[in-house]
Amino acid sequence: MIPQGSYIDVEDGFKFHYYDEGDGDVVVLLHGSGTGASGHTNFKNNFFALKEAGFRVILPDLPGYGFSSKPEDETYSLDYFNSKILQLLDALKVESFSLIGNSLGGALALGLALSHPKRVEKLILMAPGGVEDQETYNKMPGIQKLLTDFLGGEMSQEKIEGLLSLFPHDPSIITEEMVADRMEILPLMNSQVLASMTIPNMEKDLSKIKHPILAFWGINDQFIPVSGSMKIGESCPNAQIMLFSQCGHWVMIEKEQIFNEACINFLSV
Repeated sequence: MIPQGSYIDVEDGFKFHYYDEGDGDVVVLLHGSGTGASGHTNFKNNFFALKEAGFRVILPDLPGYGFSSKPEDETYSLDYFNSKILQLLDALKVESFSLIGNSLGGALALGLALSHPKRVEKLILMAPGGVEDQETYNKMPGIQKLLTDFLGGEMSQEKIEGLLSLFPHDPSIITEEMVADRMEILPLMNSQVLASMTIPNMEKDLSKIKHPILAFWGINDQFIPVSGSMKIGESCPNAQIMLFSQCGHWVMIEKEQIFNEACINFLSV
C-alpha cells in the first residue's frame, strides 16, 4: 500500500500530494508518466537514499497523477505542469532547488531550467522527454503500448503487467509490489492527462541551459530513444552523460545503487 504523504492547496483549488523529508539543500524529484504512475512508484528507494545523504527531498505526485488533483478541463502542457510545480515550491517556501526528473519529469526539469534558470541549481535527468518531436516518441514501442492500452479501454492487471514489462530491460525485476502500487493508483486516473499532454521539443534551446547536468540513459530504452543523450551532450555545455548497457527506461530502479551514489556525489560537489 502506498504511504500517505502530505497535502497542500495551491492556486485554483488544486491539491498536491507530496512527500517532504530531510534537511539541507533541496532536491525535487519529478516522476515520469504512465499508467498508475506517481512519485512513490517511481522514486521510493531513491527518495530515502537522498534523504539519508543529507538533502531535503521533495517528491510530489505531478498534476494528473497519484493522489494529486486531476482537473478534467485542463490541457496538460509543459507550462501547466511547471506552473503548478512552482506553486507547490512557493507554498513550501523553497526558492532554489536541484531537480531530478525521469521521462516526463525530465522534460519538466529542462523546461524549468529554461524558464527559471536562477531558481534551478543542478539537473539530473533520466531519459528525459522534450528533446525529440512527438512523432519520434510515438514510434517507440513502449509509448505505442501505453497509448493503445490506456486510451483504448479499461485497464486490467494483465495490461498493467504487460506494460510494466517494457520499462526495464529485464522484466524479471518487476515485483508484485510494483504491480500492486500501480493498481492502487489506476482507479484515480483519467484519460484527459495522456490525451491532452503536450510537451514541446526543446532541442533548439538546450544550449541555453548552463546548469551542471548529470544525465542517465539505458541503451535498451523502449520509450525514449537513446539518441537524445547525444543531443544533451552536444548542446549543454556542462553535461555529463552515463549510458548503461542492458538497461531500459528505469535507470533509477534497474541501476539503483550506481544511480543513487552518482546522484549524491554530483549534488554534493
